[in-house]
Amino acid sequence: MKLVGLILILLTLVPRGGVAEEPVILTVSGNILWQGQPHERLDYTLKELQAMPQRVITTSHPWGQQPHTYRGPDLVALMSSLFGHARIKTLYLEALNGYSISVDWQKLAPFQPVLAWQENGRVMSRREKGPLWLVLPFDQVPELQQADFLHFMTWQLRQIKVHTEPM
Repeated sequence: MKLVGLILILLTLVPRGGVAEEPVILTVSGNILWQGQPHERLDYTLKELQAMPQRVITTSHPWGQQPHTYRGPDLVALMSSLFGHARIKTLYLEALNGYSISVDWQKLAPFQPVLAWQENGRVMSRREKGPLWLVLPFDQVPELQQADFLHFMTWQLRQIKVHTEPM
């Protein structure tokens, strides 16, 4: 009887046609206005994030011995596409490992953060701080070497909750 129940559960996880959907790796929530339509949240797969305009940052940081090259969507461009002219106040970053932090957007945005999905040409796994890591050009700007900015570099990033000021 338990085996039948397990099989039924597994069958509900596979969509019709027998092809499993790509998993969601990032959820963005807030007062989103995307393509003229309001949304409370949008979910993204790795393929969807890879299809966005990409930026590359090569930087060293305290978690590695030498500079690494990271590729991913420009977070400023993503926020602009989702929130338009709304004034973003705070991002709440949540990671798969339970880590979360509140980030002042006005403090973070000038440094052009990247939602890195690739490190040194390889897709990052959970074990390698993936599937997403908010990366800053840490070694290129002395101001970024403060503790606050180190904490903003959230790995295993899973969710971004965006709070905007009323217009």
